[in-house]
Amino acid sequence: MKIITDDSVYVQKNDIAYLNQTDLPIPASIFMKVFGNRIVIIDDSNRYEFVKFDAPEEIEFFKGLSWMINYNEVKDLSEEETIALGQNIAQEKNEIATKFNSMSEKERKENMQMVQQCELLDFKMYSLRDVLWFKQGHIKMDLPEGIEYPISFQNPENGVQKLIKSIFKKKRK
Repeated sequence: MKIITDDSVYVQKNDIAYLNQTDLPIPASIFMKVFGNRIVIIDDSNRYEFVKFDAPEEIEFFKGLSWMINYNEVKDLSEEETIALGQNIAQEKNEIATKFNSMSEKERKENMQMVQQCELLDFKMYSLRDVLWFKQGHIKMDLPEGIEYPISFQNPENGVQKLIKSIFKKKRK
């Protein structure tokens, strides 16, 4: 997930690790800022941490990655809206896969980027799931300073607090 502000972009380590596994070109400054000359292990203990990028070329690079979920676009979506977005992503992936599968062997070899497009859409779907789980309270994520939490976190009648209330609510006869 990425969070775009006026003067920087915050990107989760999970997304950076995935980006590093793709064949996509990564600006050297991004790679050096995250990995430098050392081994960096990204696992469940730090995958949702954010790294700040503030160089103009870094900001533009991340703005151009449509497969990376933009927090500002999804933070206040309802659960139904989030599911609908997920269905749109799945439909887009299925259209690409159907087109690719209908090609001849030669055409497939010439259009292998379509496989990567499907893989990027899969990752986008997993990221959207993580946002939903975060909003539901299943995943803990500390947002960078100055970034607003979703509305569901600000309203005590939403999210986990609502679930807890419903669990402990006594039935009266």
